[in-house]
Amino acid sequence: MRSPSSPLRWLAFALLVLASGPCVAADSMRCGSRLVSVEARAAELLAVCGEPAYRDVWGQPVAPSLDYVAEVEEWTYDFGPSQLLRIVRLRNARVVAIDAEGYGFTRPGDGAPPRSCAPETIATGLSKYRLLRLCGAPLTRSLRQGFRPGYAPGDPRYRPGLYSAVYQEEWVYDLGPRYFMRVVTIENGRVSSVENGGRGASP
Repeated sequence: MRSPSSPLRWLAFALLVLASGPCVAADSMRCGSRLVSVEARAAELLAVCGEPAYRDVWGQPVAPSLDYVAEVEEWTYDFGPSQLLRIVRLRNARVVAIDAEGYGFTRPGDGAPPRSCAPETIATGLSKYRLLRLCGAPLTRSLRQGFRPGYAPGDPRYRPGLYSAVYQEEWVYDLGPRYFMRVVTIENGRVSSVENGGRGASP
């Protein structure tokens, strides 16, 4: 027999999924009374919206046969729990994409209870900023760069020699002796897979 609290648990889980839902693309974002759009310079973004809550920067090779590396950044703006996170991607100091991802977080020091990280909290699709806010810094990090075919053979968009650059990181979380470590693969700023590692050890 299902306990009376089961519907409440399912409701809480559904709200968590909605709060950390997938990114939604947009062409612009509003900061106060002003808008910032795709193609804006990084300086214009700073002037209108101020310093982001989190900056993620990596070099991204343009093609397998070229040495040229484009500087890619993701700036995350957190306007609090009543507004969606805004994730702005820049390439060589120009805005190339603006996404919205779940609701923001209560600012540190304003009475918010501390968050605890459970194994099910770490899920595919999370941005690095949301993962850090939910679970803190990982025990270890490693990174590598590479390329993969842009689309799989059979996809109408597939073209021979078409590749997409991938900046890949591996973060390992030790959630304590009750759980297996969580091995998190992050590709271009998003969690792409989560696997179990060895038994955790930290208290």
